[in-house]
Amino acid sequence: MLKSTAGVWPLDTPGGRFYAEWDEESPVTREGQLIFFFQFLHVGGRWEEFLRDCPLYYTGNRGSGADNVMGTVLLSVLCGHWRYAHINAVRGDGINPGLLGVRGTVSEDVVRMAMSRIDEEAGLRWLSSQVLSSIAPALALPWMLDVDVTVKPLYGNQQGSEVGYNPHKPGRPSHVYHSYFVANLRISLGVEIRPGNEHAAAKGLPGLWQTLEKLPRHQWPTFIRGDCGYGSEAVMLECETRSVPYLFKLRHTLKVKELVARMMRQGARWQECGDGWQALETTLRLSGWTRERRVVLVRETPARAPVEENGKRRRGKDRQGFLPHAQGAGWEAEASPWSGKIAVLVTSLDEKAFPTQGMPRHYRDRADAENNYDELKNQWGWNGFTSRKLKPCRLMANLVALFYNWWNLYVRFYDAEHHREAIRSRPMLMAGVGRQTQSGGQRTVRVSLVHEKGDDIARAVTQISNELQQILFITERWTLDERWTLLLTRLLRHWLGGKWLDGLPAGAEILLSG
Repeated sequence: MLKSTAGVWPLDTPGGRFYAEWDEESPVTREGQLIFFFQFLHVGGRWEEFLRDCPLYYTGNRGSGADNVMGTVLLSVLCGHWRYAHINAVRGDGINPGLLGVRGTVSEDVVRMAMSRIDEEAGLRWLSSQVLSSIAPALALPWMLDVDVTVKPLYGNQQGSEVGYNPHKPGRPSHVYHSYFVANLRISLGVEIRPGNEHAAAKGLPGLWQTLEKLPRHQWPTFIRGDCGYGSEAVMLECETRSVPYLFKLRHTLKVKELVARMMRQGARWQECGDGWQALETTLRLSGWTRERRVVLVRETPARAPVEENGKRRRGKDRQGFLPHAQGAGWEAEASPWSGKIAVLVTSLDEKAFPTQGMPRHYRDRADAENNYDELKNQWGWNGFTSRKLKPCRLMANLVALFYNWWNLYVRFYDAEHHREAIRSRPMLMAGVGRQTQSGGQRTVRVSLVHEKGDDIARAVTQISNELQQILFITERWTLDERWTLLLTRLLRHWLGGKWLDGLPAGAEILLSG
């Protein structure tokens, strides 16, 4: 209460005289549009299922309550916070906690202690099941799994803070995040945090297999993609043992360089793959390998490859002018050092189902995993929420991944064909002044948008909200799994290419088509 400042007082501004007053009674929020996101969570049963299995327990009447703690964490993560201290910014929210069905928010210290209170094994198992259940119905269709690792620099005395591979801050202790994503959807399947000196790809394999083994075999990926860190005998052998196809990149070791030089000397004909790329297939068995494997050499089309003139690189459209000897010389001229870099891919994919021409595109699309890291680290808190113990870091990282998935799926209501990063989607679909009023037992949240495209946003949100309410009304007798499968079919219709997910009751097609 601000009793000492109660009342109205005049003040002069460049725009003239105004009167100011503190309003201590009306519930307000800066994130007024979260009511529609919470409606989405309720229709899909995500929030209720999330709390039902939560392994956080309190005893006594003065306990903070698992629902209050998790509601606070959700609000903080959605607001883009990356430190526990930032949680205090949502303490004054008078509307959104009630929309989640919780009594209120808690302090940063309560959240910190709650992460330490949760049993690590039970907590990670719970979060993994939540992450997988949010996308599992869609995994019955062919999909690709991207695996990668990123570094999180540390600046204190944290458990697992070790010096390892750190390209941006050499010598700085860190944690490493071994992560798994549904390719092209930017959906996280989980993250495993290891000490900074365990950045090798093999260190993340146990978490990968534990994640996949929670899914039925028909929901496993068509193949796994990874960079040169995964192109090792240990990783490939584990994939082959489990009959999981893979597509990895090989490091340019001495034997790999010899292979490239030999193929260039033999004058093998490169196959055009489109988009300015060429590929050449052969086989290779390195000294440390147990078998011969299929490899694909990939390069940029010489006509587009960078060339050099007086030490400066220029694009290949002027290549004929710099290399007149290449005209009419066939592929023999390609041994020139100006031909650009050649990547060597190793794969266990079937040659008939996945021909050579498609390999460059399949591996090039893997670069989208870097965008996942950029967004999760810089916009969703993976670079923060650091504590002295490793367990809370692991729990918070998986909580962030789960909430990131929920928000990304929700945003697909408004743009099914593209991924909208949080830096753009939050101002459009979350920000807005919300005021709660109550009259005759009816509670109303009035949202005022301050976005430039406020009218367009209001129309789109109103339409989606009415659609969600209709789905909830018609599917009242459906199970939560059936309702969530219907929502995924609606949200991922562009990715599914018109296909329907299994597990839907009869007549579901009529519901969405109408």
